[in-house]
Amino acid sequence: MFRWARFSRLGAAFDGFAASGDWAAAVRAAVGDEVPAGIALVTVAADGGLTARTGLPRPVVPGATVPIDVVLSSAAERDLVVTVDGGEVPVPAGGAGLRTVDATAAPITLTCGGSTVALLATVAAAPATLRLSSPDGARWSITDTTGGAWFADGVPAKWDADDRPFFHTDPGTTALRVPAGPLHVVAARGLEFERATFDVEPDAGETVTVAYDPARRFHPRADGWFGGDLHVHLNYSGDHVLEPADARRMQRGEGLDVMQLAAGNLGGALVYDRELLASTAGSDLWPGARAGLEFRNDLLGHVHGLGLTGVPPLLQTGHEGTDHPWDWPPNSAACAGMRGLGAVTTYAHPVFAPEGDGPDELFRPFRMVEARELVADAALGLVDAVELVSCFDDRGALVLYHHLLSCGLRLAAVAGTDTFLSFARGPAPASNPPGWGRVYAQLGGAAPSVDAFAAAVRAGATVVTNGPWLALEVDGARPGAVLDRRRGDRLTVWACTRGSGVERLVLYGPDGELAATDGDRLEHELTVEAGLWLAAAAHGGADPHTVGAPVFAHTTPVYVDVDGHRVGRPASARWCLRLLDGLQELASDQGRFDPDDRARQLGDLVAVLDRARTFYRTVGETS
Repeated sequence: MFRWARFSRLGAAFDGFAASGDWAAAVRAAVGDEVPAGIALVTVAADGGLTARTGLPRPVVPGATVPIDVVLSSAAERDLVVTVDGGEVPVPAGGAGLRTVDATAAPITLTCGGSTVALLATVAAAPATLRLSSPDGARWSITDTTGGAWFADGVPAKWDADDRPFFHTDPGTTALRVPAGPLHVVAARGLEFERATFDVEPDAGETVTVAYDPARRFHPRADGWFGGDLHVHLNYSGDHVLEPADARRMQRGEGLDVMQLAAGNLGGALVYDRELLASTAGSDLWPGARAGLEFRNDLLGHVHGLGLTGVPPLLQTGHEGTDHPWDWPPNSAACAGMRGLGAVTTYAHPVFAPEGDGPDELFRPFRMVEARELVADAALGLVDAVELVSCFDDRGALVLYHHLLSCGLRLAAVAGTDTFLSFARGPAPASNPPGWGRVYAQLGGAAPSVDAFAAAVRAGATVVTNGPWLALEVDGARPGAVLDRRRGDRLTVWACTRGSGVERLVLYGPDGELAATDGDRLEHELTVEAGLWLAAAAHGGADPHTVGAPVFAHTTPVYVDVDGHRVGRPASARWCLRLLDGLQELASDQGRFDPDDRARQLGDLVAVLDRARTFYRTVGETS
């Protein structure tokens, strides 16, 4: 994957590969019949001969470079090596290869055996200067008429899930060299502010200023709500190596109050940014930012901890070639370890892409980093929160979350984008800006801090969103509150949304949708018969302020206890029990356990599942 990390059509290639299983065919389809600007498609014949087609040449100013993807498509029946701009690129028989060249206006030379080709994929352009001004920092996207992206010096060049280039600037003015001629500029600052577009056309040698001082879409801080992204990776392989200052610039440019930079391994022994966590645990990197940990087991799920005061003893399990290659101990041990160090425990990206609402359809039948042990660990009281907005499927997370709530569990809805700041491009939303989805926590008058934010998450005083603002009140109480009522009492509920992109505003409870509207305000009354929970959600399609996902927002519920009893739906308890059975079967079939100690290690997981089964059977019996 990492050889292709800079490929400008990476997202389309991944989509094609997922459908066909043929990487070379997916690459060819992503390039298309008409080669786009910024790409050179080179066919390698059976005898090693080279034939090239290029898209519209990209402008390049003196002293600068632009990325050109040289895609090699082989018709040969043997593996070959093609030299591209002095670097050797292996091309498998019938396959595809890539080298992304940082090109000047000079030709790019390719050789294979006795064949040589000189590509002309760029054109010299006269320089101009663009000055970008923003009082609070911003995210900028600058493109020329060929779609080529232009970036300020000293900042990572990135593209989001919709293949839009972007970079961030600090407050004040930043100047960059650009080609003279038409340029399209888009400025943004997270979810709370309006985007702005500018079309400018500087002459050769001219300086043009673009000023961005955005209007607000909504203002949560005015009512005590502060926004955070609890799952961001500073360095996580990819093609950039970043400093904390880069993350701070991005956080400020997105108007994000809290950000957790999670250390974590990718699949081997290396835990990226472990040193950052070890040297700063328990203290802020800067106001509103902390280092944390994403504990990773790809069978049982990933868990992160906000507010760690030290480095947990378990950083990962189940990855070959590491100190903990087995799927043991169960994730419950990792949750307890993080809790012991003061952390808020959250299961990350719970569901990849469900086929339906049934427990047998929710999770993939293989190692897929989904939150399988969440159902058990939540029942054991080891989990504080669930990522309801994440890099995976929000619909699947909603199904899982609602069933857990309907069993009387009280889990905060949070957001973690799993953004890889060190990735220039994808896959999927990995290279998005941090905070493209965020959790808002009601601090209740406390001074803004990571500790106050963590306390609000523990209390369930949260709303998650990837675009619009969403508010909920039940008899005047807001998310996370617990109301004590008697059977027959009436409840008054209202919810409202602000922003754009919302198509349906819905009131959910343990029995599904209770009310819905296509407007921006919902009012509803109901009679209490048994314990319940009430949460609002907003659903929509595409929107310019939402990056690479359908519009979605959801509150943590207001909980209603009736005559001293929590909600408890037998159908949801049975649903969770079937998930536990499925996890035990999957672990028995695909779990990695020490062959000399398999019975004990698997038995430890089964013991956790059995304790959770006791909880869910009790829910079913008493409801």
